[in-house]
Amino acid sequence: MEELLSTATIGKTHGIKGFLRVYPLSGDTTHLKKLQECYVLFPDGREKLLFVSDTMTQGELFLMRFKGYETPESARLLSGTVLRVRRSDAHKLKKGEFYIADLFGLKVMYQGKEEGRIVSVSEGAQAMLLTVEHGGKEYLVPYLPVYISSPDFQSGTIELKMGELLDI
Repeated sequence: MEELLSTATIGKTHGIKGFLRVYPLSGDTTHLKKLQECYVLFPDGREKLLFVSDTMTQGELFLMRFKGYETPESARLLSGTVLRVRRSDAHKLKKGEFYIADLFGLKVMYQGKEEGRIVSVSEGAQAMLLTVEHGGKEYLVPYLPVYISSPDFQSGTIELKMGELLDI
């Protein structure tokens, strides 16, 4: 399981004190308000540890400011990054919930046989789309109960209900 979880995206600067607009992926900002440190992932793959100096809500906006980035010019360097936190600092899960990151690497089973692995997850119009690698190709499988079971994290598997989705 991945230790760092992507929990928000960082948008444009806001105001003159270096605040940045932060968009939580879960819709909840409770865990973000408590953060003392986090990481940002840049589009080029670099990751940087940041220390949170302040958070605030202004209307519908959730704002964060980081030590060393207290001006709009310096804060702008963080725009377009992904905010990542330690699993222990992430949004607390309710029973039956899981982090999307936990799906990566699960074995995809069909009729008791391993047919592939989940290599990525993306947003679809109706449901998440699991990218499953099978036979050297990648297939998109909608994460809907008609196509796939709930993940079994103990065994590291998820059951495919329709083999046609992987040309089996």
